Amino acid sequence: MPTLAEQRAAISAGVNRTRAATGADERRATGKRIEAERRGTSVVEDINRLITPVRQRRTLRSVAPVGAVPVTRGRGNYVPPPPRGGGGMASPLTEQDYAARAFHAPRYLETSDGLFTLELLPPAKIVMTDADGVNHDFNYAAPP
Repeated sequence: MPTLAEQRAAISAGVNRTRAATGADERRATGKRIEAERRGTSVVEDINRLITPVRQRRTLRSVAPVGAVPVTRGRGNYVPPPPRGGGGMASPLTEQDYAARAFHAPRYLETSDGLFTLELLPPAKIVMTDADGVNHDFNYAAPP
């Protein structure tokens, strides 16, 4: 069995052998890095990376006309909507006519002991008028 000193010497020799092969590669890589720094290639690449190239505008290809109607550019007259208070409905909403309400079929609820029965009329439609005098219909789903 080798002594401790022999084991350490073998380890040192193995490490030197593995490092010796990469020493030349490391020196070559260092030389290439220094040469690149002298030439400024990395600086040029960095500057080009910062500059965004100007996009060139491309036009659409023309399409051959089809049909009897000649090709024209569309045109319309813009009519702005009347000025309102920002949204679709002007507050407040008020119900003008109770008779305009519509109801779903009546529902009947009984108490657990069966002594009382309540008839409920679920609303189907309510007509409300906003501050501008425009009618808005509120339609409700039938209850389950």
